[in-house]
Amino acid sequence: MNLIKLDLNKHDVDLVSELIYETDISLFTTFLDKNRTNAIEKLRTLIIAGKNSYGHEHIYIGEDDNGKVMGILVAFRGDEIKYLEEIMIFKHEMEFLNFIKLSLVKPIYDKITASSIENDDLYIGNLVVANGLRGQGIGTELLKNSFQLANDKNCKRILLDVTFENYNAKRLYESTGFNVCAKKQFKWMGKSEGTYGMEYSLDKV
Repeated sequence: MNLIKLDLNKHDVDLVSELIYETDISLFTTFLDKNRTNAIEKLRTLIIAGKNSYGHEHIYIGEDDNGKVMGILVAFRGDEIKYLEEIMIFKHEMEFLNFIKLSLVKPIYDKITASSIENDDLYIGNLVVANGLRGQGIGTELLKNSFQLANDKNCKRILLDVTFENYNAKRLYESTGFNVCAKKQFKWMGKSEGTYGMEYSLDKV
């Protein structure tokens, strides 16, 4: 597998948007749109705009030798995301209600659900294997590629979050050397949920 940065002129951004949407449908439904098509279109807008946690500069495509998309990794170093810069993108690109949700509500949601990211951490926000290719070890390959990406960015560790009920993903992360470093239980919109924060020390590489 070859891991390369998303090229807006080469890759199918519609496909990329759809695959990323599938990694956390409930989140995108809450903060972008209840309608699947609309939510994917708004996510596509954020991808193209850049300078936000879903921006094209943080998206990496796992390709086979023929250029076929095998999986996607959305990852960034902690200090690559600038809060005020993100807000300006949300204000410019999103409808007013989305702007309010993304700039005011989502940071609160992230604080109670996600890991605390240091400047020199690589945070994996989304990881997805293309439809029809799951169960073939591609997720493991994407994770292994993230180790080199973290080294290239001079990071000390890799962080990610996984929900309590996502047993398969947690097993995958543990099998590649990630350890649980935090556990968060919370209520959100009337539902009781929880996440494991998981880390991989770059000393292992």
